[in-house]
Amino acid sequence: MTLTDFKDNIHFLEPAFLYLLILVAILFVLWLGITAIKLAKRPKQTFSSKYPLIGKVKLWGLFVIPAGALMVLAMAKPILNQGSFKASRGDIEVILVVDRSISMRADDIRPTRLDIAKREAFNIESFLADGDKAALFVFGRESHRKIYLSRRLENTFDRLTRISFPKSLMGDGLVWNSDFASMLENVYQSMDRQDAHNEGYSGKNYIPKKRSNRIVIIFSDGEDQFKKEKPMTEVEVKYRNDYIKRLNGALAEFRKRGLKIYPVGTGTQKGVGWLSLLRGYKKGEDYQEYLIQDKEWQNSISRIDKENLMFLAQSTEVQLDGNIWTVENGATTVKNYLNAIINSNRRLLLEFGQSENGQDQDLWQYFLITAVGILGLGILSFPIQGYFKKERM
Repeated sequence: MTLTDFKDNIHFLEPAFLYLLILVAILFVLWLGITAIKLAKRPKQTFSSKYPLIGKVKLWGLFVIPAGALMVLAMAKPILNQGSFKASRGDIEVILVVDRSISMRADDIRPTRLDIAKREAFNIESFLADGDKAALFVFGRESHRKIYLSRRLENTFDRLTRISFPKSLMGDGLVWNSDFASMLENVYQSMDRQDAHNEGYSGKNYIPKKRSNRIVIIFSDGEDQFKKEKPMTEVEVKYRNDYIKRLNGALAEFRKRGLKIYPVGTGTQKGVGWLSLLRGYKKGEDYQEYLIQDKEWQNSISRIDKENLMFLAQSTEVQLDGNIWTVENGATTVKNYLNAIINSNRRLLLEFGQSENGQDQDLWQYFLITAVGILGLGILSFPIQGYFKKERM
């Protein structure tokens, strides 16, 4: 609803009463003058004395006169022409982020963690409406934007269904490890570039806006090898420290923009052996032979890291308590969780639309109730002893 909609559709059945607003305006001007004079003449406040927050003068100007104006409007009998106000949910912008690192090939939930992640992400399409927007990112060691934030939802979800692992792991920038810091940086920087373009801003010093209806949903097992690895050398210590600094910096940028992270975890605590992730690929052809000879690989287990996913959520002021947000077996779904977070992040809007019975809607009672409420608030705020205090001779 816009102010123009309201102005064009509100009318008064008894407009003659509106002339009384002139008297109200005169009283308001007199009140301003009296208030100024009293403030100028009142003695300075001593140590033991104090002035009431709401005195007789303030009672009139802050409560009685505004209530009188609303009563005059009620007497004029305002109506909305064949329309009514109604609350509705606004648009939402959903950024889908899918982990396509090698650990998502694990089949501890079948067919694979990636297949389950795609299944759950695809459910989001049924929760979106005309005017909503969606974007798509995939990440592993690198982070790639696949679809810009767009109202063409069918493109986003069609591209989602086509996310898969490559025929060969050689030279694939996504498959090895999950660089969450790079992914977060890519997401907010991509959104900044798109927002700047949409707003016609071409300079380098674009200042992003804080938004309440844009959310990021990450589908991942949560494994962050860069964060959890134990460095052995000074170079490794420095690299890990730099990574943690980048990660925390990216999360701070998310908070500046109002971007909330909602994770969907896929995988089990039991996990699978890392070497099983190479099934279906040929040694020496699709991956380097040293991988299966590396003792660290041979002894490692890939499992869901719920603690890391919760850290991402809490860092953007999202609480996951009471929600089922992980899929740890093929029969589980998080549809209710996804539906709830999308609806909860829609902005509440007031719209002006046609009334159900096609008749005009009276507004005088709303003006009158508001006037009575303002008077009641004034009475409650005025010191009770002020009503019984007698003037001294």
